[in-house]
Amino acid sequence: QQIAFARHFGPIHSSAQRARHKSIKHRLASDEIADISNLDGDNKVMDQTARRRLDGLANRLWHTDASFRAVPGALSMLYAHVVPEEGGDTEFADLRAAYDALPDARKAEIDGLIAEHSIWHSRGQLDVTKYSPEELASLPPVPQRVVRTHPGSRRKTLYIASHASHIVGMPVPDGRLLLLDLIEHATQPRFVHAHRWRRGDLVIWDNRCV
Repeated sequence: QQIAFARHFGPIHSSAQRARHKSIKHRLASDEIADISNLDGDNKVMDQTARRRLDGLANRLWHTDASFRAVPGALSMLYAHVVPEEGGDTEFADLRAAYDALPDARKAEIDGLIAEHSIWHSRGQLDVTKYSPEELASLPPVPQRVVRTHPGSRRKTLYIASHASHIVGMPVPDGRLLLLDLIEHATQPRFVHAHRWRRGDLVIWDNRCV
């Protein structure tokens, strides 16, 4: 039902989770759904050293879904089938408001900049690096504008994430510090909404502005 509903909004990306874990058994039959869970393919709690668990920890870093794809996903939806008694909130940062709040000098500095996004960079920040050449080749790095214009509202928005490894044409240390500064700015409490999950919740969000 969720897949059928999602198709009303357009084509569905295959799950990057499957591309990263081709040799691992999965609980869900369709590769159009990512299984955000601590259970393995046999419905058992994953060991702390399980690669899929370690890989999934990077989802706790601030990110925009699928910014590492040449054509990023416009929308994401997450359905809560089982939720923990406490914790597990999902936080959303409004990247339109964050852009609007930047000083004019900063806006001028970042307008036109290109960042390279790679899912392997976000995983590498947690020292999760043991991927096969085939897996690495399945999701190559892609360039994305640091400032984009939302096609619906025409508002400018930041497009930043833990997937962004560096700024093209800028020394890597300087580019990474700039990206970290922008993420720190955009994730201030005044820009953030935290969703506290209840079983049966379905949340849809626009990756082009959060």
